[in-house]
This record gives sequence, C-alpha cells and structure tokens, in this order.
Amino acid sequence: MARPIHRYEIPVDDRWHTVTGCGTPLHVGCRNPSLVEVWAWASDDQPACEFRVYGTGQLIPDEGTTYRGTAIAPGGQLVWHLIERC
Repeated sequence: MARPIHRYEIPVDDRWHTVTGCGTPLHVGCRNPSLVEVWAWASDDQPACEFRVYGTGQLIPDEGTTYRGTAIAPGGQLVWHLIERC
C-alpha cells in the first residue's frame, strides 16, 4: 500500500482548527509568521483532529492534547508550537 504526504496550514490565531485526512505529523515548519505548516501522512480513515498554534510562554492544556512540533518563524523572533487535540 502506498500513501502520500500532504502539507496542511494552521493559522496562528489562538483558535483550534479542524483538519481532516491528516495522519501522523512528520514535520512542522514556518515560512510565514502567521501560519504554521505541518507535513503528515494523508489518511482517509483518520478521524478529524484539531490543531492549534501556541507561542512560547503561552499556557497549553495538559489533558487531551499532544505536542506535534516546534517551528521558528522567519527572522527567528517568534517560536510556534503545534498542539493536536483529538
């Protein structure tokens, strides 16, 4: 069986964003300070999950969330952390 890797964009806006078809995240990056990108296995059988971007120092809920990666925005002044809630 073969499956592709897709890129998904999560806005940096202090809100949860539902993403469908996103399997296990493989890499997190940032080319635009207002977006975090995540590359993940595409998976049609994966339930929709929610992602949110937090900045360094923001409070992140402990229960029901999973850390998925960190990305440094261009210029290096902003550091974003991608959190998943399923």
